[in-house]
Amino acid sequence: MQGIHITNEIGHLKAVLVHRPGAETQNYPDADFSQVFSLRKWSGRFDLDKAMYEHDSMVQLLEKHGVETIEIRDLLEDSLETEPQSLKYFIDDYLRCSGATGREFLEAITQLFENAKNTQELVNIVLNGIRFGDTELCSNQSETLRALVHEQFDPASLLVNPLNTLFFTRDPAVVVGDGIILNHMYWPERDREVALYRQIFTHHKIMGETPICDLNRSSYHIEGGDIIVISAKTILVGISDRTEPAAVESLAKELLTSNKFQTTELIAIRVPSDGLRIHLDTFISRIDHDAFLIDREICNAVDAYSIQLKRSGRGLTITPIDRTIPEILSAACCEPIKVIDCGGGNQTAYERERRNNATSILALSPGKLCVYEENVWTNEALEKAGMELFPLSIDELTKGYGGTNCLCLPLWREDL
Repeated sequence: MQGIHITNEIGHLKAVLVHRPGAETQNYPDADFSQVFSLRKWSGRFDLDKAMYEHDSMVQLLEKHGVETIEIRDLLEDSLETEPQSLKYFIDDYLRCSGATGREFLEAITQLFENAKNTQELVNIVLNGIRFGDTELCSNQSETLRALVHEQFDPASLLVNPLNTLFFTRDPAVVVGDGIILNHMYWPERDREVALYRQIFTHHKIMGETPICDLNRSSYHIEGGDIIVISAKTILVGISDRTEPAAVESLAKELLTSNKFQTTELIAIRVPSDGLRIHLDTFISRIDHDAFLIDREICNAVDAYSIQLKRSGRGLTITPIDRTIPEILSAACCEPIKVIDCGGGNQTAYERERRNNATSILALSPGKLCVYEENVWTNEALEKAGMELFPLSIDELTKGYGGTNCLCLPLWREDL
């Protein structure tokens, strides 16, 4: 594979970025699951064996359909080995968003990285987190004042949390055209995931020198699930619990004024807030040239805006859109569209399946969809509409916080 290219959400999928969950999902203090799994602390555990089985099944399905699946860990290791001089910048980026503060902690973490025997060991540290006992902070504690007053560091406590959500590869970045957007994550700890993407798309022998729209150091937050690429010229952006209006404006300024991106219009759409579904792509999914799967809740009290560059080329023109969601999508696609309802029109099924992210799916090509197999009514409606379905069970991976499209970042699709 050479480079990246995304101008739509349904063209034949050629390559994706994935991460198979591993030891990083198990590295938390005893009885403190919620410390590193804040999103699903109510569940109390993460079944790694089941999650790996689900992930392997997804990868097998994708590869069976000709999709190249690229492991983010492999790209990170390659980039660090190809350009070893980039290690200093990567460590600095990691430290910036590590959550550790103060000279002593940061020096201890830096020393741990510098003492790594090889790139693989260093990447293990990055992914699995850092305990106090991994560093020099716990060396010779018996001779310190903190030991005498019984306030020494607990070797088992985490100094830096593991990257336990790295398998949600769509959130930290989005490919638009031949470039990539690096996002500023709502949860600060997830910004360390973005550091991996920055290293890869700056220094990897194939991915390096990719045009980058870097919003990670913005004051505002934006996440990948709120960005939907309709065409080379138009993208939808959700205003949600994870993406602020000011972030959408920042994105618009970056994309519309850059000669590295072809985008000419952003359509901002308010996303309903209900706690579980937090991104635009859990309410709207394009499934064919002229078809969308839509959660009807987003069609109520539509709040949408067209954002374009002023004719002078300086400043933005922001115009309210007085249309329904289907009308907005039809205009963006430049053709009439048909809508398939989440739940297939069954109200009881709708209430259940919308919470199970039935609308969040991954298109392998026009009309060929990778779906969550438990959403029976929605899947039946899709089949009746002529779609070909490839169901997966991803319950342990997502726990209701996303669908199949959340688990991989499309890197290359064919143009429509």
